[in-house]
Formats: sequence, C-alpha cells, structure tokens
Amino acid sequence: MQSPTAHHPTQSSALRGFFAGLVTVGFLGVALLPARLGRALVGHGEAVDRVENALAGTLLDLSGIVYLLTPMVALLALGLPLVLRPLRGARWQQLSGPLLTLPLGFGLWVLTVVVQEVKSERGSFPTMFDLAEGGSNAAFVEGSVGFLKYARIWQPAVVGVVLLGAAMVWLRRRHDRRVLPWKPWAAGLASGLFLATVVALAGAKAQASVNRFSPAALGDPLTGLVESSFDLLRHQGPATPRELVLTAELPPKLAATGAQLVGWPPSKGGCSPHPYRRPLDPEDEPVTPDPRGRALLEALERLSSLLVSGSDAPLALFQLSLEGFRADDVHALNQAASPLIAPFTSRLYEARTPGVLVSTKMYQAGVRTVHGLGAVMCGVGTLPYNLGFIRDLYPLEVRCVSDVLADAGFKHSFYYGSDASFDQMRTYLEGHGFSRIRSQDEMPKTLPKGTWDGLTDFAVFDQAVDDMAQALKESNEPQFSFVMSLSNHSPFTPPEDLPEEVSARVDRALKESVNRGDSDDRRRLIAYSYTDAALERLFTRLDAANLSERAIVFLAADHSTGHSFIWGPTDPESDAAKAQIPFAIVIPPAFLERVGNRKAVEAALARVQALIEEAPLSQNDVPAMMLALLRSYPPLKALPKVARWHTLGGQITSPYFRPGGEASSYVIGINGVSEFYALDRAGARVGTYEDSVFLKTRADRYRVTPHLIPVSATMIELLRCADAHAQERVAPSPPVSAQ
Repeated sequence: MQSPTAHHPTQSSALRGFFAGLVTVGFLGVALLPARLGRALVGHGEAVDRVENALAGTLLDLSGIVYLLTPMVALLALGLPLVLRPLRGARWQQLSGPLLTLPLGFGLWVLTVVVQEVKSERGSFPTMFDLAEGGSNAAFVEGSVGFLKYARIWQPAVVGVVLLGAAMVWLRRRHDRRVLPWKPWAAGLASGLFLATVVALAGAKAQASVNRFSPAALGDPLTGLVESSFDLLRHQGPATPRELVLTAELPPKLAATGAQLVGWPPSKGGCSPHPYRRPLDPEDEPVTPDPRGRALLEALERLSSLLVSGSDAPLALFQLSLEGFRADDVHALNQAASPLIAPFTSRLYEARTPGVLVSTKMYQAGVRTVHGLGAVMCGVGTLPYNLGFIRDLYPLEVRCVSDVLADAGFKHSFYYGSDASFDQMRTYLEGHGFSRIRSQDEMPKTLPKGTWDGLTDFAVFDQAVDDMAQALKESNEPQFSFVMSLSNHSPFTPPEDLPEEVSARVDRALKESVNRGDSDDRRRLIAYSYTDAALERLFTRLDAANLSERAIVFLAADHSTGHSFIWGPTDPESDAAKAQIPFAIVIPPAFLERVGNRKAVEAALARVQALIEEAPLSQNDVPAMMLALLRSYPPLKALPKVARWHTLGGQITSPYFRPGGEASSYVIGINGVSEFYALDRAGARVGTYEDSVFLKTRADRYRVTPHLIPVSATMIELLRCADAHAQERVAPSPPVSAQ
C-alpha cells in the first residue's frame, strides 16, 4: 500500500522544502549554542538558571542574524542547482539547507566564541569599527583564535558537533530518493525559512519582556556587529575612529568641560605650540583642588633633590607595563588571593623595604594596553567610546613625559615581545623620542616564545637589562627603557621557559586557598605567576649587572581584566577587583647606599609613601609623579624655558582636573570590564556605571559614555590643530622674488 503522500507529489515537495527550511534555521541555532554554553560553564547561580539563560541567549543571537543569513541560504539552495546539474536530485532537496549551513555555522561559532571572550576580557562586545582596528594584525588574530584552546570553548563545541551529527544521521535515514517538483519545493523552502525567521524574531522580542532574558541581561554580541556593518555600508566604506570624532557635531563650549576631565588647563587658543600646554614647573600653576595633589608632587621633588640633584652618573630609568597584572590576584592587595601566586609583588608591598614606594589605591585609566600606555606616558588614558588616542586619534599633538626626557638628553628604548605596530604603538613611540624599538622582529629568533607566539617576559626583560648595561658602558647619557610584558595575555599559552616551580606553586595555591577556579583559571594564573617571577628576575639581573646603584624602576599593570574573580567562596566582583592595579616605584638599596643624607632620604620616602596611600590615585597621575621625582636631575633642571612645558593630563596631580558628576567624585576611569566609574576620596564608588563600549554607529558619538563625551569636543580642537600643522608642513614654499 502506498503512502498517502505518494499521490500528491506537489504537496509532498512543498512539505520537503518547508521542513528543510525549518531544519536550516535549527542548524544555525545549534551553531550559536556552544558560545552561550561556554559562558554558562563559568557563570554563577543555579545550573537550571544558567541553562535557561544559555538557551534564551542562543535565541537572542539567532534573532540578530537570521534575517540576514536565511535569504543567503535560500539563494544558494535555489541557485546552485541551476548552475551545477549534479545537484538536481532528491538529496539536494532534503539536505541543501543544512549542508549550506555547516560552513556558515562554523563561522558563527568562531565569531560568537571570540566576541564572548572579548566581552569577558574587556567588558564590551566588539564592533566592526573595533575589529577593523586590530583585525589586520596577525598577533591580534592569533590571540583571538587562541581562545579556542580553552576547555570552556571546546567542551560546548563538542556538544554542538554531537547535536549536528545526530541531526545529519537522522536526516540521512529518512532520505527519500524521489525527485519531487522543484517549484513547490522552492516555495516550501522559502516558507520554512521565513516562518522560522519570524518565530526567532518574535520569540526574542517576547522573552525580552522578562528582565533576566532581556538583551541587557543576557548580553547581545551580534547586534553591534550588524549595526556597525550597516553603518559602514550606509556611509559607503569604513571610517576611522579619528574621522568619527573629527566629524562629530558637538557644541564647542563642551571643549572646556572636556579639558577639565582630562586635567588640562583652559584652552589658550591657537595651535602654536599647543592650546592646552602646561608649565613644567608646578609652582607656575594653580594649586590642586585637593591639597594632597600638590603636596605629593612637592614631596617627590624633595626626594628628587636628595637622590639625584648632584648626580654626575647617568640614570637608568625603567618603566614596566605589566600586561593584565591586576590587583585582585596579589595577596597584598586582596587578602583572599593566595600569597603563592605573586610572591615577589606581594613582598614589595608587605616588606616595606626602604626605597620601595607602593600604592594600594591605584586605579586604572582604561581597559586596554593602549589606554595604559596613554596614561603613563601622557596622562591621557580615559577617553569616551573606549578610544585610545595612540591607536585611534593619532596624529594628535601632545608633549608627553618621553618628549621632556628626550629634550633633557635621555636615550629611549622600547621592548615588547610581539609586534610593536599593534595599536599604532610604533608610530607613536617613534614620534615621541624612542630611537630604539626592540620588538619580536628586532630580537633574536631563537628566544623562547609564549602567548601570541611572542617572546616571553623572561626573554624581553633580560634583553632590556642587557641593553641598558651595554648602553651605559658605551655612553655617559641617561637611559630610559619602557618595557612592556606580554606573557600574561590571553590565551595564556605556557611560556617555553616556564620554570616548574611556578606551575607547582600555582597548583599548591589552588589546592590550599579557597577559590572557585577551574582549568582555564589555572592556565591564566600560571601565566600571571610567571610574570611575577620575571619581575623578580629583572631586579636580580639589575644587581648582577651593577645597574641597581643608578636605576629607578616604575612598575604598574597596564589594566585589570574581566576574567573570573575566583578567590574566596563567592564572587567578589567589586570596584577594586575590576579597576585596581599594582603600582610601585623602586629605588634599589644599592642606589640609596650612595646617597649622602640617609636620614633625610628616609624621611622624604616616608612622606611620599604617606601621601600616596592617603587616598586613591589615577593611573593618569603617573607621568606627573615621574617628572616630579626627576625634577632635580641636572639634565632636567638645565632644560631651557622653550622646552619647559608639557601637555600631561592627570587627576589628583593636576590643578585643572574636575571629575564632574557627583560632588564627592575624586577619581574617574574605565575599569576592566569597560565600565566608566567614579570613586570618592575613600575609594567608594559614587554614581552609576556607564558602559564604555566602542562605537556601533555614528549616532553612538552622542550617547555612549555620556560623562566623557565633552572630551570628544576637546579632541576635535586638537585634531584640527594637528591637521593644520600637517598641511603647513607639506605646503610649498612661496617663490623668492627677484631682486
């Protein structure tokens, strides 16, 4: 007996197409599921709630792209058989949608995994503007794809593969060899795709009425990518962040407020030499709103007069920027953290060794390395839209700490274990006094490697010390080395020169201390502890190279991160965990031993330490503190008047800084999960967080991080100055008239 549908080929054909359309959208949903399951694995709350959130998030993600992908699948499913005759069969009618979805699904899986990990690490989902900035950099791409090594990524991926495999086996078993009429099949396929799309969109809209299933609660990784892509298409091509800021239509009067948020004085008008220039000597400026700021600079200047005023030996000045070396994992800054993770850094805080100045209240300026670089070099690390002026706004005319030191005769070197052109760092450094840049390309190819396939911290730190020793042997010029670590960056690839004792102490820490860590956290903590070991190694090598007697070392994390806060029985996601960073100024014992009035030096050190610890500090204050500590150094004192100015921003150390917002606001910044924050003098948050996400559309210029939007107006003035100067440099000289 024949089946009922055997006499109705048209009806059967339409049903086959309709079913293929439904299955196609189902496959897209399965491809999106693993990224959500990965977040559920590291989430908090009851297992049932996390699974529900994962499923609701998958529906939300599906609604963000289904209306774009289903027309593409329909066109390919219907068009390919017209071109390729072998496809005109029953198998294509049944499996075309799912087969076409497989490569799309793989791309979606990789995309959603990467954007979820970027969100976890940086606090905001990337957009096309953001990806355009780093997507062409090989190290950036390798680091992003490196997320795929995490257990929380591949385990859910296995679930997705099993589901898709089971579905394909089921489809093959119900295979019908009959070739049914193509027109009804095509209509059925289109209907199935359309209905599934409508259901996905309607379901996402319906679930958004429940607060815990809203886009804000679940996180919406794909909408920003789609919106920013449409924005690029609408405006016929990409736009750089610099162009987006420069073309923003903001009231010029906002520029004055923006200058206050940066820590700049009122504009002096004109572009020569700079509308926001500041005098090098603090006594030529007003007092700071909090007298502590001026007192801190004066205390550092007093210490400078005792340490370097009569020095005829060239200084060896180091500035260390430690990748993602957040305070939450240092026992001295978070008592719940194991002391075994960062023993050297904790000793810097706890030993209170003379010559070691530390802050337990240093807060980051921004969320990425480029923000940290802008903060410690120029005092300009807190900008709207997650902008970094070095990466996004350059050329922007600023006179930073390295420019002042270069004019004073310091020779500058920069060390980094990967590509120095990443985030436009090389361009900035070469324009601000750095005559020698030693990145992975400039160092020996045989050195050990780690994350991003870049050089390890041991290798980079060793090279910096060796080069410093050689430079001082060959020259009597003071040296400034900026050293940037990398090994503690995701995906936390174990360094090739990782000491066994580092892995062993991390395992012991996780066993002996209360924590909620998993295998991925162990991987991160090993990289973190390795960087701590690299710090200790650097100071040991300074002693061995006889550099300690002339070395001054500034060290700080570039930023905190949003990786799991694992210490203690519950999640302590506090303002400190998300925004606090280690900071120290180290004047080695050998340096102090050659100073005459030791008692006065110790009193000066105690005064500086007390002022540092009195209240919060911003990472944007670091360059002003460095210049104050070097003020009595003869080459700096000898700078002529024409060179005695800078454009440093700052907060506590700037007389012009006004945080805005609540009256009790004291410092501001953007934390490790891309939230704008303000703290009062006691370190407590005031006001609400503001998401500091990268621009999705041009309209975001007027609504993202509203507290900082006035800074955009300030930057517009500076960008116009930079462009005017660039035009002057390329303009032809007027002809010389005949006499």
